[in-house]
Amino acid sequence: MSMTSMTVVPIVFRFPGTLAPAANHVAILGPWNGWNPRAHVLAKDPQGFWTITLYLPPGRTIYCFNVDGAYWLDPNDDGRVPNGWGSEYSVRYVGASGPTAAFRSPEPEPDRREEWRKGKSTPV
Repeated sequence: MSMTSMTVVPIVFRFPGTLAPAANHVAILGPWNGWNPRAHVLAKDPQGFWTITLYLPPGRTIYCFNVDGAYWLDPNDDGRVPNGWGSEYSVRYVGASGPTAAFRSPEPEPDRREEWRKGKSTPV
């Protein structure tokens, strides 16, 4: 399949600014950008959320956030997978092959907020 005929889906990724209120730089890293922290930098919106829209092909993608040089998992991901380095990557299902993920709620699920506050899930 050529790149011109490949279907892509717009996906909004949001990182809650309340998790790292002093952050100056938030990026998203994944295999689609070579895990490069300069390739996809998020912008902070007036509500304090760091956001970016990426256009990805349908299927499962793995990723993490880079917050001022520290790796963070997404509190609103669709799941986690081991990354081979002793921690995990976030998972997002894009389009028809999994849950629709065009928008995620701005806050972590209640049962995971405490682990984020205690720093148990922050670094990848």
